[in-house]
Amino acid sequence: MASVVDVKRRHESRLMKMRGVVGVGIGQKDGKECICIYVKEDNPKIRSVLPESLDEVPVEVIVTGNFKAL
Repeated sequence: MASVVDVKRRHESRLMKMRGVVGVGIGQKDGKECICIYVKEDNPKIRSVLPESLDEVPVEVIVTGNFKAL
C-alpha cells in the first residue's frame, strides 16, 4: 500500500477542484492514518461524490466552513 503522504499528493489537485471542498490533509480515523477532506458545508450532494477511500487509505470528511488566512 502507498504511504498516506503519496496518496494525498496523488489526489489532492483533483479533490480541490471538487465543488464544496476547501482543503485536503492527513489525519487519523479509528486509530489509522487517513486522508481528511475538508468541506464548507454538510451537504448530501457534496458527500455523494467524495470517495470513502483513496488507494486503500480511508477518507474522513470534515465540515469546517471556509478557511480564512490570518
